[in-house]
Amino acid sequence: MTTTHSLLEKTQQIVEMLQEGQFVEGMEQFYAEDAVNEEPTGDRVQGRATIIANERKFLEQVEAFHGVTVRSVGVGEDDGRGNGVTFAEYSIRADLKDGKQFNPDQVQVTRWKDGKAVHIQFYYNPNSF
Repeated sequence: MTTTHSLLEKTQQIVEMLQEGQFVEGMEQFYAEDAVNEEPTGDRVQGRATIIANERKFLEQVEAFHGVTVRSVGVGEDDGRGNGVTFAEYSIRADLKDGKQFNPDQVQVTRWKDGKAVHIQFYYNPNSF
């Protein structure tokens, strides 16, 4: 499959959507149907529909979104056909309805197949919020 955008461009688009608070929309656009999200706790969520349902459930807990600060975006591999590995390093800042803050500094490593994100691994300190 030939892609019209490099994986770097796709990753930059995802990060821009995060900065605009479009978390679900980014997943709908870029995640494969059988995508897997993996957290540093070892929790794994399989399937775009389930990942999106979990994200919506989490977003219901957000009182105020203060933005995403991006530090770096890069490519580890891109074969030019939509297959490879990208990363993004960023911080999310939000206040939750229960009074807690959600402020992870994280790295997202994404594995791509045929132009869609198939495995998204997050690295952050799960004890930081």
